[in-house]
Parts: sequence; C-alpha cells; structure tokens
Amino acid sequence: MQETTVARSYAEALLELALADDAVEVYAEELGQMVHLLETQEDFRLFLDTPRVEPADKKQVLREVFEGKIPDRLLRFLLVVVDKRRQRVLPEICREFTELVNEHLGRLQVDVTTATEPGAALKADIKKRLDSYFGKDVLPRFRTNPRIIGGVVVRVGDRVMDGSIRHRLQTLRRSLLKTDVG
Repeated sequence: MQETTVARSYAEALLELALADDAVEVYAEELGQMVHLLETQEDFRLFLDTPRVEPADKKQVLREVFEGKIPDRLLRFLLVVVDKRRQRVLPEICREFTELVNEHLGRLQVDVTTATEPGAALKADIKKRLDSYFGKDVLPRFRTNPRIIGGVVVRVGDRVMDGSIRHRLQTLRRSLLKTDVG
C-alpha cells in the first residue's frame, strides 16, 4: 500500500510538470517507453536497481541516453527518482500517471472480457456503447476468457458489470435452488 501512495505522489508531481510543459501525452508516452525498457531489458533494470552502482553513475547514464530525446523536465524527474532511490517504483508511478492523465483528458480505462476474440467491428461497437454509457472517451483493453461462455464482462476499477452467459446461468441456478416446489 505504501508503494502505491508513494507512486501516486510522484505521479501527481509529474502531472504538474507535464501540464506546465503542455505535453501530458508526450510525458505519458515517454514514461511508458522507459518502463517498457525496464520490464524488457534485464541489464538496464539491474543497472538501475542495484545499490552497488552509485546514483551519480546512474544519473549520468540516464542523461547520456535520454538528454535531448525526452522533455527536460521529465529527465530531471527521472533523476530525482534515482536520487530518492525510487526507481523500483517506476512501473507503479507510470500506472498512476497514466490513470491521472486519462482522468485529466476525460478518458476512462476499461477492461472488457469476451469469450472469444472480437472482430474489429464488434470492438468498435462495444467502445461506442461504453462511450455512450459512461459519457467519456473509453479506452477498452480487450481480453478473452472462454469460461464466461458468451456475453461481455466490463471492469472499471473496482466496479464489475457482468453480462456473461456464465453469470446469467449461475443467477438462474441460484434462483431455481431457492424456489420452493411444494
């Protein structure tokens, strides 16, 4: 829980920097790429994570790699993260920052689960209906789970809207078991 709180604080500070530069989406994209590097490049992650490498050396490498390629304030933010030894929290900072950016831009991240992979037309239709339902620009992440049999399960944060056939069958079963046949 403490990591989430720390990450949220850093993400809020980064959002202020991004707003000052009028480059919110650029910051989100660049930070996302940085985290992708951390998650896919074992050597890079180990270099940043190991306490044996001095923060000054880590910062020098970050400057050499990113200076002139990402916004200056974003680079300085990353250097502060290294100074404070919070680089292990960067993936969580990125998630929190993305959430703040989406909120700021009136977008809503939604997880959509279907039994089979939906085609492009169905994805567009689902997005359109969700946009209308939530009154926001919905960013759906589609997943498949054959266990739901059919229908759609939509998750927004902690809220779940289960329109799956599996859920309907379970509800029907519970209803039938409660029915007094006498």
